Amino acid sequence: MNNDASISLKLEGGFVLNPILRSDKSAFLEHFSDPEISRNLLGMPRPCTGETVEEWLAHCVPESGSQTTMFAIRAPGGDLIGAIGIDGELASGAACAEFGYWLVPSHRGQGIMPRAIHGFADHIFQHFNIQRLCALPFSTNVSSQRALEKAGFRRERSLRLHHPNPSLSQDAIVYARMREEARDQESETRGA
Repeated sequence: MNNDASISLKLEGGFVLNPILRSDKSAFLEHFSDPEISRNLLGMPRPCTGETVEEWLAHCVPESGSQTTMFAIRAPGGDLIGAIGIDGELASGAACAEFGYWLVPSHRGQGIMPRAIHGFADHIFQHFNIQRLCALPFSTNVSSQRALEKAGFRRERSLRLHHPNPSLSQDAIVYARMREEARDQESETRGA
């Protein structure tokens, strides 16, 4: 089990997943104010203000000795360019967890998000007793669905009108990866 709030998961290309920090507040405020990002963020109140970001950070910043389940995605220079993490609190003994993620538009289409999703999923399966990890992107968010597929997640089903949105309700697509699939992929990689 991981209790190190200073963990750093290295991704190909010099990108890193590491804990979200309170000092990231201004970057989150800037990014969450971008309509292209906020349109797909379910947990962020609108409008996005310094106060709402502060409240959000209170749930994301790991306390000393706590398990890290929310990560900043950082560019090689350390700039915050996205985030990925478990949605809500991870209940003790939970066998299944849902996660969400986002990436700034300037870094999309470069394979960063599939690598981040894969690294994040591997970390969760290695350090928590989760058997099933899932994500529920909007049915209209095709690039998010492709990122999940590239990261080894399987499309399971559609959920009609699952995501409420201020202007319309949206369908969700359930993608999941199981712990044993993670082990199988790891074995295939070592055997190659």
